Amino acid sequence: MAKATPSADSKGKGRGKPAPLEGVEKALPTRPGTSGTEHLLITNRRQASEQFVKAQRAEKAYRAKKHASLAKYNYADTKGHFKESFTHCGLGMKGLVSVIRAVPYLIRDKREKRRQKAELAKRQRDLERKKKLEEELARQEVDDDADEEHPE
Repeated sequence: MAKATPSADSKGKGRGKPAPLEGVEKALPTRPGTSGTEHLLITNRRQASEQFVKAQRAEKAYRAKKHASLAKYNYADTKGHFKESFTHCGLGMKGLVSVIRAVPYLIRDKREKRRQKAELAKRQRDLERKKKLEEELARQEVDDDADEEHPE
């Protein structure tokens, strides 16, 4: 390959710069200017920012999904507890109404038990009095018999 020689018309214009070769200039890629590098940096930053936002959204969606599944479980569990509590509350109210209706019978039963207890206690006291009276009568008879046998 021979060296390209500068042409006569470019001799005084390009001091120190060799003249461009006609075939070589098309084969070499041109270096992007400053604005091209700046554009590349801006593009990279935008892509990184978009990827970051996308990752944040994915992370938020993941957290939301996890919390939602826990919330669904808690909701179902709480719903069951409330259902059970309302059922028990209903049964309690029915029982309360039944007890309120039965209060007069409860009072009567209590009075009857108290009356029977008092009657039993009275019977015991009467038996004790009768026993004491019989003992006293027996003593009096013994004393009367003793007085009759030993007149003084």
